[in-house]
Amino acid sequence: MKKYLFFAAALVAFASCSSDDFVGENNNSPNLNPAPASGEKAIVFNSGANAVTRSTHVGADAAAMLGNNFVVEGIKTVSGSPVEVFDNYNVNYTANSANKTASNTANWEYVGQDILTGKTAIYAQTIKYWDYAASQYDFWAYSLGGSSGVTVSSLDHDAAITTSAYTFTGTATQLKDVYISDLVTAYNPSVSGEPAFQDEVNLAFRALVAKIRVGLYETIPGYSVKNVLFYPSASGTPAATAVLYSANTDLPSSGECTVYFPTVGKSNAISSPKNSDYNKAHISFAAAGTKTANQSYGTLIYGTKESHEKTGTEFLKRTSAQPTWAVESGNSSGDYSVVLPNEDGTVLTLKVDYTLESTDGSGETITIHGAEAWVPAQYTRWKSNYAYTYIFKISDNTNGKTDLTNGPAGLYPITFDAVVIDSEDDTQETITTVSTPSITTYSITSDVTTTNEYKTSDVIYATTTENGSLITMTTDNTWLYKLTSSKTDYSAADVLEALNKYVSNTAGTIVGRNAVTLTPQTFTLTETELPLVDGNKITGLTAGQLAKFTCASAGTYAFVYQKTAPTATTAKAEYNVVSPQPAVGADVSSYYTTTDGDTYTACGASATAVAGTVYFSKIASSDYNVATGAVYGVKVIIVK
Repeated sequence: MKKYLFFAAALVAFASCSSDDFVGENNNSPNLNPAPASGEKAIVFNSGANAVTRSTHVGADAAAMLGNNFVVEGIKTVSGSPVEVFDNYNVNYTANSANKTASNTANWEYVGQDILTGKTAIYAQTIKYWDYAASQYDFWAYSLGGSSGVTVSSLDHDAAITTSAYTFTGTATQLKDVYISDLVTAYNPSVSGEPAFQDEVNLAFRALVAKIRVGLYETIPGYSVKNVLFYPSASGTPAATAVLYSANTDLPSSGECTVYFPTVGKSNAISSPKNSDYNKAHISFAAAGTKTANQSYGTLIYGTKESHEKTGTEFLKRTSAQPTWAVESGNSSGDYSVVLPNEDGTVLTLKVDYTLESTDGSGETITIHGAEAWVPAQYTRWKSNYAYTYIFKISDNTNGKTDLTNGPAGLYPITFDAVVIDSEDDTQETITTVSTPSITTYSITSDVTTTNEYKTSDVIYATTTENGSLITMTTDNTWLYKLTSSKTDYSAADVLEALNKYVSNTAGTIVGRNAVTLTPQTFTLTETELPLVDGNKITGLTAGQLAKFTCASAGTYAFVYQKTAPTATTAKAEYNVVSPQPAVGADVSSYYTTTDGDTYTACGASATAVAGTVYFSKIASSDYNVATGAVYGVKVIIVK
């Protein structure tokens, strides 16, 4: 599944691929060695592995992804009580070994394999047989693949699998090759469509972490793009490594992934329709250690030069279907970089310098500084086993500058005309944000394209356009804010972050979770004429198409137009899975529960723990609200 959503005229497209179908290799005619004289059948395993794509890997391909090993836990239920059968058994793959033992029909063997480190209670991994006195067997597993440095909790065989079957702790790099399986349950008597006793146990694995790739392409007529340099922060020094950064330290650098199976039991298997979440592995993530403000994705793999390009050999490609990808050195997984889950999301900024080279063979170049694009938080909510693609388009509608110190934002084609100059003193200059919608601010008394500043005495006008047409603004969808916080400079990302994730919104004053406060200022929407520097006017405007205001004090302001109102506003807080989970009957009055991962409900006074329920604790100081679905145009205004 690929979706390309294009934002802003400057840059940016986003796509995601996800996978939630995991199919193992099935062997419908197992050729077991002759069974023991008792007639018992050995329990045997097979596996399939699925990366964050729609493809399913089986056989030797799956084994290679799993590092030729997985660790399995298995229990049987006898008279209603769980009995451990496989206590973290190692299962190893050897090609062409199938059917040489009763416990191996698909090249996966557990008998006689090395015991998992730390499991001193098991002296040897022995063959296991199906016990028809049991009502069901449950199996779940993980594989570390080629990972190292991962801390893994022990797998337990009691009812805790509904809240915490096991955990993995590490960095994204350490966890990048970890795979987890869904639960496999075999029933006795058998249930239609479900595994039965004596069937091969097919464990389907999926990746634990998320993956991201970043690509760029260009569509600038008459020029090719080379030497793209990325900013690691709003004021950082650009370099060749591709980076997306947040306005805050929101991105986890390490953490704990807890795997659990909340929807189990025969009632879910036989329901009509079958419960879609039955036996599915879920993951809760808790960040550990210091969070970071940016994420690196490697360096760009450029395309070759075209026939008329003269001064270089590596240039950006020209289509979204075949962009120039950023690839980490030594990355064996292709274009993708691994990241930890981050389901809250955060506004990410791409800021780049790049060089244009004329395609007329002259070798003439222009360097663009500080072009920016923003990915809204809605599109950065990374989930386990999802692959995300961010594609950025560099066009002639850039918001970068050809002179970082003095030049205006954008590219302006050179044109010719015959003019008569009446005065050399009058100037008329505007600044326009390159986005959709696009906001232009203008003052008759300020040379803003040189200084990027207005004065407190300036009368400032603002228009909002989309596809070249003026938008009629109202006081319900347009605001002027003054920005305050401990910061000394602001970007549109700061404003978007506060609008999308805020602690409070009282009488129009918004306090963002990023500690940026947006205080509403007065403006009018009644003007129908725009005065020009030479005494003329732009007429023919209707009320609402032109905002007018004066900033009473120095500082940073933001003019905001809301194209699309939020579809929902959800109260959020920092919730963490309680570890260890409270025992059945224990006091849980201070804890919370959730059914969808977004809305959390307080257990309430005198509440006690119920079997099969996951409990969460709340960090009250981090309360905030998430406004989803809104689309904004933002223009940051500096007033001296």
